[in-house]
Amino acid sequence: MKIANILINSEQKSENDHSSERDFIDYALYLTKRNAQVLSVFECNKSYREATIEASSSVLELSSKKFHNFLTLFQSWLKFIEFSPQVVLSHSSKALLFARSARIFAKKTFAIISICKDNPEKFIKSDFIIVRSASLVKNLLDLGFKRENIFVVNNSIEIEENFQPTQKLAFSKPVKIGSIGLINQDKNFDKVLRAMVVLRSRGIECEYKIIGSGDSEDNLNMLALELRLEKNFKILGWDADKKNFFSDIDICVMPIGQNSSSDYVLEAMLYLTPVIASNSWALDEIIEHKINAIRINIDDENQIPHLVCDAIEQLINDEAGARQYAKRAYEKVVDHYSSEVVSNRVYQICKNASEVIL
Repeated sequence: MKIANILINSEQKSENDHSSERDFIDYALYLTKRNAQVLSVFECNKSYREATIEASSSVLELSSKKFHNFLTLFQSWLKFIEFSPQVVLSHSSKALLFARSARIFAKKTFAIISICKDNPEKFIKSDFIIVRSASLVKNLLDLGFKRENIFVVNNSIEIEENFQPTQKLAFSKPVKIGSIGLINQDKNFDKVLRAMVVLRSRGIECEYKIIGSGDSEDNLNMLALELRLEKNFKILGWDADKKNFFSDIDICVMPIGQNSSSDYVLEAMLYLTPVIASNSWALDEIIEHKINAIRINIDDENQIPHLVCDAIEQLINDEAGARQYAKRAYEKVVDHYSSEVVSNRVYQICKNASEVIL
């Protein structure tokens, strides 16, 4: 099967938001893994160029100069005549426009599938839409999009062959908690520090480590000093070994905001680490409250420290229950979110879409 994979001018919410680029590369990998021929179309001089070339069968790099629109149409026409895709994946609204223009000017019949993370109204002119959350399904239905043309596909995680997670022992004293991700206000890591103060008042001492870095690092360190937690808190940066990190901590706390990725939550689950997560839509399909993790509501910022505190205390008081959550979470990751499982699902969606359009 021939598939064109397109990303043009991704709509980043911040300079650190690279979720569209990650999806763009991941989808190329999913499909080449299934022996599809993947042509990846993107603007030249992008930081993800090498990764895209490696993940794809072939690439088309577009000019980003002022006459970009003319070149886009001209190059798309030539390349699509030559490549003749059966399916086009669009990862941004401009990629969708590119695909629709190519279909008109090249006079080709192919299915257009958009990968939608938010703002679904931008993608309603697609033939099919892939979303990560059931909440986006509802938004699309409200916009009049047909349910049978919407597919929910979450992030995936690469699982090594013969992978065996380290079996966790009894919780440490002090209890070791950890988080991972870009350190900014959206992650609510400061609320975890404040939760540690409440836990200390209840006689529960914790140590907190974060893998990551970001604009809020200095603020977090200053807050730890202010709360007299500086000896119990450490930012490890991005170079820390994640396998050792997850093997070492007792509980992974991820009170992430709505625009955060689910990747690191999946990693924690893979390593049999009990998880406390937020009600972020990115986790809707992954987290089952009090079945495979504890989920807290982050809508009221003032309540987050108390909710985190209560969740940590609940896991500490019922270690057997915490292990059951972690076991179910691990099984769900292996059964539903391994790259092998997700790549098969994406390939099947593309195959079915091409047959419907034809």
